Amino acid sequence: MPAIPLKRADAEALLSNEILCQKGDDHVGILRPYTWEEVKLVVAAERLDLLGRTIDKELAYREDMKKVREEYGSVLNYVRQVKLAAFIQETDSKHLVIPNDYPYALPDNVAHYIVWSKEKLTVGTVPDPDIKCIFEERLGKEVGPGKYEWIWFVNPPHLQSIPEVNHGHLIVLQL
Repeated sequence: MPAIPLKRADAEALLSNEILCQKGDDHVGILRPYTWEEVKLVVAAERLDLLGRTIDKELAYREDMKKVREEYGSVLNYVRQVKLAAFIQETDSKHLVIPNDYPYALPDNVAHYIVWSKEKLTVGTVPDPDIKCIFEERLGKEVGPGKYEWIWFVNPPHLQSIPEVNHGHLIVLQL
């Protein structure tokens, strides 16, 4: 079931200074993992810029992306040639749900998936109906009906790490 009952303005009002200051001055990562309630607030407030990885994970991500750019020329080339090669060649599947290799700073019982799509996805926090069906079905099978909450969002273009490839974020709390 979706986990965001708040309206944007209500969620914005509830964002604490601690949440707003989670990213250090150097913007190298998040100071601590968010709680599930904080993740819900940040996404409901559409302050997706506040999400990030812990400092150690962000530094590892940057180092890995440096190596990827050296070997493949760009992160986009790597994603297309390695991560999504089989998916791109498939004609039946429109969407691919896989764990994020570099998840945001989340609690241990929360999983972060990337939903890759061959179709354009709607920016925001409301999934397109076919996307919602895909992950509701998958989560129902993997976790069990009613045993999870989820948050969905597609970053606005200025926050997308790979804007050339349609993708969204599925954050799942296992109850």
